[in-house]
Amino acid sequence: MACARNTNIQITDEEGEYILYKTIRKSNCRKYKSVYPSFAPTINSLSVTSSAAGAYSNVIINGSNFLPPCYGTTYVNFGSFKKIPIIFYSTSTISFVVPLNAGAGSYNIQVVNIYNGNFSPNVNQSYPGIPNLSNSQLYTIT
Repeated sequence: MACARNTNIQITDEEGEYILYKTIRKSNCRKYKSVYPSFAPTINSLSVTSSAAGAYSNVIINGSNFLPPCYGTTYVNFGSFKKIPIIFYSTSTISFVVPLNAGAGSYNIQVVNIYNGNFSPNVNQSYPGIPNLSNSQLYTIT
């Protein structure tokens, strides 16, 4: 399929009189390929950034590109605590519970998306997927 190099445009007024005739020249012709959207999540803010050791704390994460369960898996890494389950509210809001056995210190929170390879539910549950990591946010336990 060939790509046209020039496009002619004629613009008329309400009575059909020509107002403008213009030739638009294209510098090159490109083939377009489809591109998947970004699956890398982003953390914009946390509802709380600190808590006391051993205390129950629910953290709401606001950001973007969180995957609903039908497209993949989203979970949180909290320092050395990996694959903490989340509650999915929307592609921009999730929450998780800080592990009760996490001691005092600073922890990096990171959201992980694993896209299941297509836009339908997993057929093969053994497919590991490719993890997409978010930026990190600091959380402190005192």
